Amino acid sequence: MALISCPECGKEVSDQALACIHCGYPLQSFPPPKRAPRQYSLVFTGLGPHADIPAALHCLSKELGLSQKDAQALLERAPAVLVLGCMLCLLAAAAPFADARNSGVATSFYNVENWDGESRITFTQHISDWQNDSAAQYGALAHSLLNGRLDLQRDPPAAMAEMQNPYDTAARQSAAPDALWDVAYYQGRYYVYFGIVPCLLFQLPFELLTGVPDLPPSLAMIVMAWLLILAVFGLVRQAAQRWRMGAACLLAAAGIAGGSQVYYLLLRPSVYEYAILCGAAFVLLALWQWLCAANTPVQHHGKIMLHMALGSLCMALVAGCRPQMELLAVLCLPIFWPQYIRQKRLRSKQGITEAIAFVLPVILVALGLMAYNAARFGSPFDFGANYNLTSNDMTHRGFRIGRLAPALFTYFLSLPVVQALFPYLAGTKMQTNFMGMTITEVFYGGALVSLPLLWAFAALPLLRRRMARQKDLRAMVLLPVLLAVILAALDCQMAGVLYRYLSDYLTPLLFAAALVWLWAESALAPRVQAAASGSILHTVQHMLQGAMLAAVAVGICYSFCVYFAAEPGLLGQNPALYQNVSRLVQFWL
Repeated sequence: MALISCPECGKEVSDQALACIHCGYPLQSFPPPKRAPRQYSLVFTGLGPHADIPAALHCLSKELGLSQKDAQALLERAPAVLVLGCMLCLLAAAAPFADARNSGVATSFYNVENWDGESRITFTQHISDWQNDSAAQYGALAHSLLNGRLDLQRDPPAAMAEMQNPYDTAARQSAAPDALWDVAYYQGRYYVYFGIVPCLLFQLPFELLTGVPDLPPSLAMIVMAWLLILAVFGLVRQAAQRWRMGAACLLAAAGIAGGSQVYYLLLRPSVYEYAILCGAAFVLLALWQWLCAANTPVQHHGKIMLHMALGSLCMALVAGCRPQMELLAVLCLPIFWPQYIRQKRLRSKQGITEAIAFVLPVILVALGLMAYNAARFGSPFDFGANYNLTSNDMTHRGFRIGRLAPALFTYFLSLPVVQALFPYLAGTKMQTNFMGMTITEVFYGGALVSLPLLWAFAALPLLRRRMARQKDLRAMVLLPVLLAVILAALDCQMAGVLYRYLSDYLTPLLFAAALVWLWAESALAPRVQAAASGSILHTVQHMLQGAMLAAVAVGICYSFCVYFAAEPGLLGQNPALYQNVSRLVQFWL
């Protein structure tokens, strides 16, 4: 046995070690043996979410004659990934239909009272009466666009033109009680201030192809939920490849997808949730594609450019869904900084063309959105949110420092109200003595308190030495925390404290927390491998694995409870389903 220097951390380690005992860097490439592979099947009976991935790779390479790359690909095609992904997608497909009133769909066997008796599927959110149902706003916008108009084809009440301030809620409700709600009013016309991208992707082509202008958001949201779940799995896989963390990736993906608000948003498929879900999905898709680009070998120049362009396109589309979520584009810095700045790839010819592929989709989408804004509101940077006809005067809302503390506490640290009866959660509202205008809705607990997966951030001080060596990973963990605080502050100042606004930053925050869990486990694994059997390190490893499993399980259970506790409440909208699930959960009754 000889001692060699680890190429990652520079410390001495045995030349027989599979990975560095100090930093976990893989030291063996496991070349295929020259002998012919044996003709038998190799079954990993213990290959679960916490499997020893380096040992599994070594076994596959040694016994089956596979390269490390082929062995890794074989492990990643494990049926568990497919099964878990399909389960999450099936739940997403079913989630909107628990509430027939909100689903927007009626058939001969579902929501029969609203079925027209002729069509296979009847869409119930008609743009002709959309003023009573905000879920139909995008359908109304698509109809207007196909008729060559950017505004909605409905005239505001004449009294609004005579008002000194039509955005004053009390005055407007007195002078023009039939004015529409949650639309932008500007120079005597109604506009949809929500981002146009969901409409362009779904409602517009649907009406163009079918002639039916009433596609409900629920169906489009299912597609976006599937894309978000796909992006979660792809993002975790690429992160594990980038930072050499592979033990509990499947569990991490389950924790991110299950702990997110996807199913809560799908239960409330209105225009608000529609825009937020689209924005969240595009953020995850962008990060996934950017990591794919960063992980692709430099000799595959075309593939890198494709991933770059797709990632930037997705992130640019976020501005056309939920503009404030565009702040999350900052996460491109830790992804590309090591390769393009530190290693100076940006100075090469290939680096320049890849940078063009990165920037070009952003420019094209930005130009389109700015032209759309300028045509409606006279400014390329005005999305129309301040002209919204809502419960408060958005034109005079302003920035108030007194909103921040109670809002941030509610978003992150408020305790969920636990009760003894199913669904074990009760809604509550933000408590504040702020004397100005603050818009609130029912809350079900702050993110850091309700989702134990996020408790991993408490372990960051223990990883400070390893963090000093992996600055890009450190930034990928810390930046989502900072951005979450900024976005929460922006939301409370621009709109209010609403539970659905957690989705503006929740999935990147969960991803960052999952990285901490994987980081801690990968840092511990080499030491456990070198330690004697039954040592305290093995106990610590088992405790860490058990804690992560418990954190993921609690997060999924919390999301399940929120789904049944959320307003308007399935107890009133679908009492049969509610009672059946209640009896199933409370089996002892």
